[in-house]
Amino acid sequence: MIPEALMDIPRTFTAVAEWCACFVYILILPKRLSGYKLAATLMTAAFMLIIYQNAAGMLPLYFWIPGMTGAVLLIYLLLYVTMDVTWRDTAFCCARAFVLAEFTASLCWQIYAWIAFRTGCYHQLLIYGSMLVIYAVVFSLYYFLEREHIPGEEQMNVNVKELSGAVLIALSAFAISNLSFLTPDTPFSGTAGSVLYVRTLVDFGGLVILFAQQDKREELRMRSDNQAMNVLLQSQYKQYCLSLENMELLRREFHDLKHYMMVIRTEQDPQKKERYLSEMEEAILVQEALSHTGNSVLDVILTTKSMYCIQNHITFTCMVDGKLISFMHVKDICSVFGNALDNAIECVSLYEEPEKRLITLSMYQQNAFLMIQCENYAEKAVVMNKNGLPVTTKEDSQNHGYGLRSIRHAVEKYGGTITLHSRDSWFTLQILIPME
Repeated sequence: MIPEALMDIPRTFTAVAEWCACFVYILILPKRLSGYKLAATLMTAAFMLIIYQNAAGMLPLYFWIPGMTGAVLLIYLLLYVTMDVTWRDTAFCCARAFVLAEFTASLCWQIYAWIAFRTGCYHQLLIYGSMLVIYAVVFSLYYFLEREHIPGEEQMNVNVKELSGAVLIALSAFAISNLSFLTPDTPFSGTAGSVLYVRTLVDFGGLVILFAQQDKREELRMRSDNQAMNVLLQSQYKQYCLSLENMELLRREFHDLKHYMMVIRTEQDPQKKERYLSEMEEAILVQEALSHTGNSVLDVILTTKSMYCIQNHITFTCMVDGKLISFMHVKDICSVFGNALDNAIECVSLYEEPEKRLITLSMYQQNAFLMIQCENYAEKAVVMNKNGLPVTTKEDSQNHGYGLRSIRHAVEKYGGTITLHSRDSWFTLQILIPME
């Protein structure tokens, strides 16, 4: 049995563990600071945590809970200053980092105490050597596990319910794991020799529950994304069907155009004649918008978008061979071209100057690949996240970006890839699909 003298974890161990836990999340999430400012902040925070924890350890036992509350506030402050996320995301990470730090410090000290008791070696080299090895293993492993669940370079969009759950789990794990340390006289307290074991086990349980919560968040997020993309896809398909009906009406209108011309020739009233000519001019503009690419589905989409661009003074240049996408499903064609052009139109519509409202679309075969490229003018460079998608500048970031995700989903069905880049005031979407 480990002697009671080794039950209390040194405050320096706890402070270093808290700093390392914060550093894991700082590495994953978008940063508010960079370069020497970030390095200086991290070094200052490390000294502050060590000094604070050792000072709090000298206080009487009844100051222990206020002392730990202060440590949690320091963790939150470090995360909030260095990470460019909302206060709820910061608090969510703070709760997880606190439990991670408690578990790692307890595990490290438990292993050291067991080795020291067995070997009779209590040298400082063993103490700090154990800390270096165990902290490196635990925090490295946790980093690789956590970055798979957290959308790096994006907001986590934690809601109040999720934050409350994480805080409750952290408080429960902390309270139960330290119950034996505060008083051994409860039904849930362990004996003096088992305090470290109980603390490590409970903190590990809290960490597992937090991971389960994050898995559930990811599952719900993916389900929500899939539902949103399905709704978007259905909307694109309905828009295609409506546009198809409109094109049939336009064809009948143009079939009767010769009758309109006969009426204009015989009209004697100059005002009526001018009105008829204006109506014919509009009809000709619509005729110019009609696309004939060799693919009826793509024709409908491009005609609809061309008409919108003409009405809103957007210059839309299109050079495509519709026969190249004969292998694609109707809904996938609607998703790829509809979303790509909608995003481009939304972007250039922000500019008042007509010369900046420019969109180009091209599609051709390059060797054994189908190349689709949609470009639009964009004065400001678009920032990409680690997933290769633009970081939205809209406040409701959680409900945006489904168009590009829908494009990616459709393209990947055919073994293709999409790439996005922003250069020289142009934003470019490139799609590469292997041809059968």
